[in-house]
Parts: sequence; C-alpha cells; structure tokens
Amino acid sequence: MRTRLATASLLAVGLAVADVVVARATAHLHIEHAHHRSNGWVVLSLADCLVGLLLTRIPSRLLAAGSALLLGGALGNLADAVTHHGYVANPFVIRGGDGGVAFNLADVFALTGIAVLVAGSIRMTFRYRHLLPQSTVAVRLARRLVR
Repeated sequence: MRTRLATASLLAVGLAVADVVVARATAHLHIEHAHHRSNGWVVLSLADCLVGLLLTRIPSRLLAAGSALLLGGALGNLADAVTHHGYVANPFVIRGGDGGVAFNLADVFALTGIAVLVAGSIRMTFRYRHLLPQSTVAVRLARRLVR
C-alpha cells in the first residue's frame, strides 16, 4: 500500500508541476480565459485530494494511476488558484461556433484520472464479483434486465 501511495503522490506532484509550468509559460497569451474559483471549490478540491489518496489503499495499480492523475489535476488547479488570488489560468482554447472551450493541463489530468478510475473500478468489480452481495435491489434489478 505504501508503494502505491508514494508512487501516486510523486506522480501527482510531477503532473501538478507540469501544469503550473505550462500555465506560467502561456498565461500571458490567454489572460482573458482565467476562471475564478470560490472557497467552496477549494474545499471540494481538497476533499477530492483526500479521496484520491484513500483510493491508493485499494490493491489496484490501475486505481492508483487514476488517483495520481486526479490528484495531479486537483493539485495543479489548486496551486494555480492559490498563487493567483483564486483565478485558474486556462491557456488552451478551442473556439467553435458561438462559443468555445478553455482548459489547462490540470483539467486534462483530472478528467483522464476520472476515466481511469472508472475503468479500474469496473475491473475490480469483475475481478471480485464473487464477493459482491447477491440479494441487493440493484442485483435483482440487473437480473431482471438481463433475462
């Protein structure tokens, strides 16, 4: 467990640093695309980090990798918000039609982390399906849908 926690933590810090470096290098290009983050967002991001660290306790390298990506994204955005008075820079902009999307590397890391966590959770569910309860409402509903 300590190895997964240490590996995920080191990878998360490295990803956060990469996000900060890219944001600093390109922030002057798209300063109008910075978004303000509230104190509530900061609290939820810290809770996100705590959950990510707790997920490394589960014996799965895939879940640890997803946690590292999620942590890296959360830490990158937190670092940006703390150093810029609540604003997070979004140096990448994709314009289309009437609007567009502005994002940063931390957003990409966090979303990729969520996808990896979902894949890891599905994998763990199939691997340990024999340990799942057999008589829950969800199980009975799934059996009726399959028939």
